[in-house]
Amino acid sequence: MRSSRSTRSAGEPMSHQSFVDFLLAVRDDPALRERYDRRDLTRLTFHAGNDGFDFTAEDAAFVVGTLEASVIVAKDRDPFDATSRLWRQMWGVQHLQYLVDSVVSRHSDDELRSLVGAG
Repeated sequence: MRSSRSTRSAGEPMSHQSFVDFLLAVRDDPALRERYDRRDLTRLTFHAGNDGFDFTAEDAAFVVGTLEASVIVAKDRDPFDATSRLWRQMWGVQHLQYLVDSVVSRHSDDELRSLVGAG
């Protein structure tokens, strides 16, 4: 049973893990990805909660920022500024598609979990 959002605060490692689990699920399941791809963040977190994932918008922002920084600095060795190659990959695509194709795909499952302190 997943924990209630009202009994925990955002930013806990388990909520970060839940968002990583969500990203892995949409990466691995095209039908799930299609269901979520056009949802805004408010709807995404609500419906993900109904699907058993327990994270907030703040948890998602923390994880996404951490993973983007890893791609820019560690993998691409670009400066962390507007000139990064990663930013150009989000133009013209849904945000979830960008996350899965350009950010999540650049990391192993173990890297994803260890980067956000969820493993």
